[in-house]
Amino acid sequence: MKTYCILDCFVDEPACFGVPPFISPYPRYLYGALVDAGVEESAIHYLTIDALREGDYRLERRYSIVFLVGGAVVPGRYLGSKIGTAAEIRRITERNPGQGFAIGGLISHVLPGAPNVTLVKNDIEQYARGYADGAPSDSRRSAGDIARWSVAGATAARLHPRFPHIICEIETSRGCPRERHCSFCSEDLYGPVAFRETEDILKEIDALIAAGVSRFRLGRQADILQYHSDSSTYRSGFPRPATAPIAGLLKELRDRRDRGLIQVLNVDNANPGTIANFPDESSVILADLAATVTPGDTLALGVESFDETVVRANNLKVDSGGAIRAIEIINAIGGARRDGLPALLPGVNLIHGLEGESADTFEINYRRLSEIMERGLLIKRINIRQVLPFPGTPLHGRKTRITAAAENRFRFYRDRIRSCIEHAMLRAIYPLGTVLRESQVLETRAGYSYGKQIASYAITAKFPLELPVMSVHDALVVAHRERSVIALPYPADINALPHKALELIPGIGKKRAADIILKRPFRDLDEARGMLKDVNEEITRGLTAQHPASRPLRGTGGA
Repeated sequence: MKTYCILDCFVDEPACFGVPPFISPYPRYLYGALVDAGVEESAIHYLTIDALREGDYRLERRYSIVFLVGGAVVPGRYLGSKIGTAAEIRRITERNPGQGFAIGGLISHVLPGAPNVTLVKNDIEQYARGYADGAPSDSRRSAGDIARWSVAGATAARLHPRFPHIICEIETSRGCPRERHCSFCSEDLYGPVAFRETEDILKEIDALIAAGVSRFRLGRQADILQYHSDSSTYRSGFPRPATAPIAGLLKELRDRRDRGLIQVLNVDNANPGTIANFPDESSVILADLAATVTPGDTLALGVESFDETVVRANNLKVDSGGAIRAIEIINAIGGARRDGLPALLPGVNLIHGLEGESADTFEINYRRLSEIMERGLLIKRINIRQVLPFPGTPLHGRKTRITAAAENRFRFYRDRIRSCIEHAMLRAIYPLGTVLRESQVLETRAGYSYGKQIASYAITAKFPLELPVMSVHDALVVAHRERSVIALPYPADINALPHKALELIPGIGKKRAADIILKRPFRDLDEARGMLKDVNEEITRGLTAQHPASRPLRGTGGA
């Protein structure tokens, strides 16, 4: 009997994410395409690159074919996970020379060929469907194909090693609706923009809910504001957004949320040029999004650069004034707090290495971000990365030389943005006493535990005590670091917290922490009030003192 392997090396593409806790559409579509071809589910195996790392990149058995997806050429840093690199993918194929591989996703455009490798430049799920029928072809799938395969492949989510604590990335469209694209745009490689029908998206989500998934992100698209946009009216190369289609989709998702079927709903990727050119229509959609998403969500904006020279040279989406207007509009609509967090804030993506970049570019970016901060506007996160021009994009064939001086200046301003701007934003977004719901511990190091909410662009919570990896805790923010927060499990039991955790609470310090340990256990929090007189009231509200009868009287000064 033929057997098939879906090898998920995770994916970080400009408009698609699949690094745990996210699972991208790729493995789910592949699974569904094989099932649609009549393959028994028992003949389909799902593996992640983590499993191969444990086995020196060698497969334990031979498959009829391995469909490998994901990977990044210039990967970012991910707490608790490591994306498959191009070097690792080459290692996998080299250490399994008798195994045939079909590699898909944007990574296939930059990998070299090999005797046992087929690089699928179009849709690997379409290739898999044809392979199972004995006639593989490197071609495009249709909207009807995905309507079937996304439903048939929903059970693949159950095979993910972190199930059920995963987020399914949901595709709403692909391709970019702009008339002309950015110099590095990979969405243009997919051809004309194609929107999925609302009914098909909902059927996929319902199938995933039936499989046990409760967290979703509308993330696989270039611009969520352009869902089924009106192509009859353009302004500065942007089509007018249509408010009714996205409103209909969000209404259905709110219904599922209110019935308890959706626990987390996030969104990703909006074009700041859409907001700047069509503020009225965009505001209607943004208000609908803010009322639907899980509080604390991020709407990522591909600003790329605030330098007007770089904007013109690369046909970027919006100039600096338009970008700031878009950030202002999102703040006005999504900045109100729900469950202690702003409902929906902008994220800003900046890219280093574009044409027209000069030593002044980095200072311009810093200055514009400073202006945004000084106006009291909030940015959830600032993502600064080096450009990765894929073959087929206009920038790929151009030679942009980055000098050592420019690289050093970039790093200087990147670090300055992190220390002077991101840190200030973080303190404003997560004030002392904020409770971050369901933060999952992903790593422990040197007596600290590091966790994140199972959500989009979640802030790292650093717990000053050791907690079981993969355990889930509400987190009480007690201090701030450059790009993370110090947190305690909420509610924090003052009778059980170790010395290190107590001294990090502002207003306690090392000496008072020792005094608290000597005087505990306290019968209740009122008995400890004198020791907490200098502690922020919001933090104090997150503390508790469990009844002494439930704890031993000795040994409470330790962990």
